[in-house]
Amino acid sequence: MTTFWIVIAIIELLVIIAGVVYIVLNKKNQDIMVNNAQQLVKGRLNIDDIPVDGNKKSSDIVASGLNLIKSNLLTFVESTKQNTVVLSDAIEKLTSSMKANLVGNEQIANNTMNVEERTARQLEMVEDNMSLVEANSKQLGDIGVSMNDIVDMLDETANISKKGLSSLEGYNREMDVVSDDLNNITLTLQKFNEQIQHVYEVGDFIVDISDQLKLLSFNASIEAAKAGEAGRGFAVVASEMTDMSEQTKEGMDRISAILSEIMTGSSRVTDSIVKCTDTYNDSKKAFGEVNTSFRTINSNSMDIQRRITDINKKFRVMEDNYTHSKDIAGQLYNTAKDINDMTGEIAGISQEVNAEATQIGENTEALSGMLVGIQRLLRRFDTGVSPTNNRPGREIKIAMLSMYDNEFWYGVGRGANYAMKELAELGAKVSFIPLVFTDGNNDEMVRNTIKGLVDEKYDAIIYPGFLGGIESALELARSKGIKLMTFNCDCQKPKYRLACLKADSIIQGQIAAKAAAELAGKNGQVGILLGNKNVIGNVERRKGFVDAISAYKNVKISKEILVSDDGRDVYNKTKELLLKDNSVKVLFLTNGYPEDAARAVVDAGCLGKTCIVGFDLTPALFSYIKSGAVGTIISQDAFGQGHDPIVWMYNHIVDNTPFPGETISCRNSIANASNIAELIG
Repeated sequence: MTTFWIVIAIIELLVIIAGVVYIVLNKKNQDIMVNNAQQLVKGRLNIDDIPVDGNKKSSDIVASGLNLIKSNLLTFVESTKQNTVVLSDAIEKLTSSMKANLVGNEQIANNTMNVEERTARQLEMVEDNMSLVEANSKQLGDIGVSMNDIVDMLDETANISKKGLSSLEGYNREMDVVSDDLNNITLTLQKFNEQIQHVYEVGDFIVDISDQLKLLSFNASIEAAKAGEAGRGFAVVASEMTDMSEQTKEGMDRISAILSEIMTGSSRVTDSIVKCTDTYNDSKKAFGEVNTSFRTINSNSMDIQRRITDINKKFRVMEDNYTHSKDIAGQLYNTAKDINDMTGEIAGISQEVNAEATQIGENTEALSGMLVGIQRLLRRFDTGVSPTNNRPGREIKIAMLSMYDNEFWYGVGRGANYAMKELAELGAKVSFIPLVFTDGNNDEMVRNTIKGLVDEKYDAIIYPGFLGGIESALELARSKGIKLMTFNCDCQKPKYRLACLKADSIIQGQIAAKAAAELAGKNGQVGILLGNKNVIGNVERRKGFVDAISAYKNVKISKEILVSDDGRDVYNKTKELLLKDNSVKVLFLTNGYPEDAARAVVDAGCLGKTCIVGFDLTPALFSYIKSGAVGTIISQDAFGQGHDPIVWMYNHIVDNTPFPGETISCRNSIANASNIAELIG
């Protein structure tokens, strides 16, 4: 702390000496230089650089010195502010961790005895478990023998089932042949009965003929009687015909009787065969069921055999696991014994840790006190707006939406984080919300973000003024009484915001034109790398550049190409331009990717022929400035753009403090080869 005050005293002395030298050597810009010197002595660093003509006069040397002192001190203070945020968070986390550690150590100390008792109990349980494991070993052996016997029995059963199934299938085939033969006999008997029936019909026919013959004989006898002696021969014939008819009838009766007996026997045989066939079919069905049962038995036997085999394999695994478990049990016993021996040591170590933790806690309190002193010292330097000391009696909620894709926006984030920490001590809640754009509907994403803040009843929303397509969300926020402010740019129509903090883009373009003309030796060709024309800042920077460069008659704008707000596109188009035409001495880049443009200068082989004039100084640009790939960088107070709008809005809400104006200009500073070596990175 003492060293820091010595540095401040030396700086103040240098400022006074520089002011005296300036008054003695040159009266030009006296008021500006004296005013800046006075502001520096008072710790007010939020001031613009003193204009320097670059003619190496004594006044320029003094002005450059004052600018350098201011830039170094400003960079140091802002870096320290950010570091205090990081350090404060670290102290809070460390304090919280130490408290948790103390509680944990106390619990460890209190539980050590319980651990020791439970470890002893664990040893007993392990010993009991090992006894059980040994007892299970014999059981597992008996099960293994039984399993092997079962496997052998199942193998024999499966073989018998296969043979029985094969025999049944052969018998079933023979039964099918017998069944077919019986069916054929039945059909043969049916045909035989039909033929006998035909014989009956023939017999009836013969009987009919016999009756007719008898009738004819009778008639012949009558006629023979009538004829007398002449008809006697006919009478004999008629008598013979009658006898033959009687004999024929008697023979047919005997044949009919025999056929009837044959028919009766045939019917009995047929009925017997039918019954035999039905009985056989029933037997065949039963044998089919037996066959199915044998198949089922065989299938189940095979399945049981497979399962038993699988169980046997698992049993072998169990035996292996048992052996492994036994080893583990032994190791567990040894470990438990070691734990039991070590619990006493843990108790001693816990006490030592408690003592060390107490010492760390005391050191943390000392560090916290040192941090408070640093923060109090930082308040001596005015790098931006300071919060009011009034407390509103309620939580003030302020949200800042911001891009977060390059070093400028990272600087904005650091400023917002410092404001967040600064206002947290006053009971305010500050939310820094990075906007991550994709190839999708980004406007919808921003609108939804704002609507979410409206739902959460935020008091104020601060957003980059170049965001488009969000008018409906802003109108909703304003209708709910939410206060709005823009920063970095201001191109919303209609304008919903109370104020806007931004760099004066026209003046930035003019500064860039002057730097470009000096770098080109006030003669030759310069070019413009114009960023997104929908961003008003790019358009205004170009306008300021074009208007100011026209004052240099021998400097001409020969090239102008459009580049997107993407580092890769800036690199590719810059390199392509230089490979086609390397006569351009200076390229003025309007958007925030000077590192990519400088890399393109080097890769195109134009180092020493072409340099970049751009915006936003970052540590990565230091080497490019020293090498000459970058000629001049104009910074626009990224830290202040993140910090000041939040604090102004807080003061406005709490004290109704008016804004400095609807448009508030942030300071500009320049980095080039003449001062890069002395700037704090």
